[in-house]
Amino acid sequence: MKAATTVPIIFLLIVLFNGCSFRDSWVENYHERRVTLDDVSRGFRVYIPAGRDPNEKLPVILYLHGSGARGDDNIAQLDGFRWSVEPLKERFNFITVLPQCEGDNFWASQNMTEYALAALDQTVKEFNGDPARLYLVGFSLGGYGVWQIAAGHPGKFAALVPVAGGVVGTYPINPAARRAIIPTVGDMLGSAEPYEQVARAIGQTPVWAFHGAQDDSVSVEFARKIVDSLRAAGRTDVKYTEYPDGGHQIFGRAIAESGFLEWLAAQRKP
Repeated sequence: MKAATTVPIIFLLIVLFNGCSFRDSWVENYHERRVTLDDVSRGFRVYIPAGRDPNEKLPVILYLHGSGARGDDNIAQLDGFRWSVEPLKERFNFITVLPQCEGDNFWASQNMTEYALAALDQTVKEFNGDPARLYLVGFSLGGYGVWQIAAGHPGKFAALVPVAGGVVGTYPINPAARRAIIPTVGDMLGSAEPYEQVARAIGQTPVWAFHGAQDDSVSVEFARKIVDSLRAAGRTDVKYTEYPDGGHQIFGRAIAESGFLEWLAAQRKP
């Protein structure tokens, strides 16, 4: 019996070893970095396109993940992004900054916003990113973060890409958390017209929003309302893609949308 079980055990060990090696190899493609603010050090990752010429100024994406990747391991925020980018890696010519939202926090918290923006600025300097082509992209909780951070920092980004996100959210916010958020978002939470307020706050930054009509996590009505508000304000450069059969998990589908990567790379601050 001992001889009979030896081969399966050895095989299992080989599979586990190779699996760990594979995981280590892809993680290494996402450079580990840290940024320190007010004596607090937080980690983030930076994706660099393979074969990139370091003398070429590439556009830079700040990617805000969804709620399921919150934590402090500096790895969980990579999974959804990497599986979506992998099929597009020959065309995905963007440096990407991937911070990780902590615990039960959210991107509009003052400390998370400052951390994400500091990670972005540090990356632009270190990797020779193009400061005129900074893009804010987010999924789900990160989609909320796109609208909220952009409203608090108008003119910072050359384009906004919220995927399956809303504006003010339906999640409960305790008084302490409310005091900790960036002031612009605090104003929106108490506003009778948050969508109109966001539309005014983000200025003229180009937008391409995505949502699934069958999303049962974040209502598609949130996306429709903010897009309608932007267009009512006279914006003609707002693009909106709604997938009739789409649920919540549409990030990979969104960034693979025909013409999207080309559109994004063409957006530039004046």
